Amino acid sequence: MFEDDFDKTVFCRYLSRSIRKHGWICPAFVLMPTHFHFIADVLDDVLPRAIHSLWAPYAQEFNRRWGRSGHLKAEPYKLRRIQDNDDLQRTTRYIARNPVKKGYCATPQDWYWSSYAGTAGYAEPFPFVDDSLILGSLHEDRAKAQRLLRVIVESA
Repeated sequence: MFEDDFDKTVFCRYLSRSIRKHGWICPAFVLMPTHFHFIADVLDDVLPRAIHSLWAPYAQEFNRRWGRSGHLKAEPYKLRRIQDNDDLQRTTRYIARNPVKKGYCATPQDWYWSSYAGTAGYAEPFPFVDDSLILGSLHEDRAKAQRLLRVIVESA
C-alpha cells in the first residue's frame, strides 16, 4: 500500500483533492505501511465518490511507480458510523495509537504520517485536516482541548 514516504505524500495529495472536490471533512487520519484509517465527516451519498476519487488515482500511480498492476487491496473499505463524542474520542485514540501498537514508534506524536501531532499541538497540522470536531468534543478552548486529547491518547 505504501512502500515509502513518497507514496504517503502522493496519497495525502489525493486525499486533499478528494476533500476539496467532494466537500467532506477529515478530522483525523493515520497512514500505516499496509493500510490507513481516517475519520470522515461526510454525507452518505458523497462517501463512495470521495473514496473513489482518492483511491483510484492513487492505486494507478502506485502501480505505475512500482511496476505493478491490479488492485492494491483485496477487500473493500470498511466503515462505521461514530455514535457520539465518547465514540469519537475512542476512535481518535485508536487511530493515533495504531503506529505505537504496531511497533513503528514509541509515542503517537512520533509518527509523522498521522494527524495526531498536529491536532495535539506538537507539530504543524496537515493542511487538509480539520480537527475542530475532535477538539470541540473535548473543550471549547483549543489549548485546553489539546491537553485533554493528550491525556486521552497518551495514557496507557
